[in-house]
Amino acid sequence: MVKLIELYADLACPFAYVAHARWRRLRDDYAGRVAIVHRCLALEYVNREPTPMALVEAEIAELAKYEPDLPYQPWPGLPSTWPVTIWPAFEAVKCAERQGLSQADDLAWEIRVAFFGHGRCISMRHVLLDLARSVIGLDPARFEADFDRGVAKQFVVDESRKGWETLRVPGSPTFVLPSGRQIAAPGLPDLDVDPSTGQIRSVTMPPCAAPCWDVYRAFLDEACEAATAG
Repeated sequence: MVKLIELYADLACPFAYVAHARWRRLRDDYAGRVAIVHRCLALEYVNREPTPMALVEAEIAELAKYEPDLPYQPWPGLPSTWPVTIWPAFEAVKCAERQGLSQADDLAWEIRVAFFGHGRCISMRHVLLDLARSVIGLDPARFEADFDRGVAKQFVVDESRKGWETLRVPGSPTFVLPSGRQIAAPGLPDLDVDPSTGQIRSVTMPPCAAPCWDVYRAFLDEACEAATAG
């Protein structure tokens, strides 16, 4: 039986980008045993404002130093082209989830790569439809119909509310195991960044060396054992 791990994260969060990349490198090793369910954890829901460009740019530039294979480039466009909301991207992932967890995982990854790696505005409908067409096993016509009807909008609200207000997760990303145990930002440094200027004031490295495979395998194995015990 496949055990489900929930990943509460913002699609424009650099830390979630790295965590998602690490999961995907291990995904085949856990095929048929563990699957990730992407849960919306919109930072704009709790912060009541767009995530500052200077903050995100500073965080991803620092994190990319420890993940040399991670698709990344500084934002190539004008500040006016920066997505003011990530809400449509969350809806897109939930629409993909209606066709399968694997499709949702693949689209979430394509969205993150498009944003961090190629500087695409992931709040735009045409960008999300284009990314959806690249996902193997996703019916683009059904996806477009679901997206345009807004069938996933309430999921974004409900999951963000549950993550921030019910589960009270520490932040993005947080993995929630079948047992309910929460693992926040595994194997990731703690950055103190001035959100207005993007200046990094301090970096506290995790006890493990990147990419911290032992940390990820430990909680993935824990999920597998929980499935066996259940």
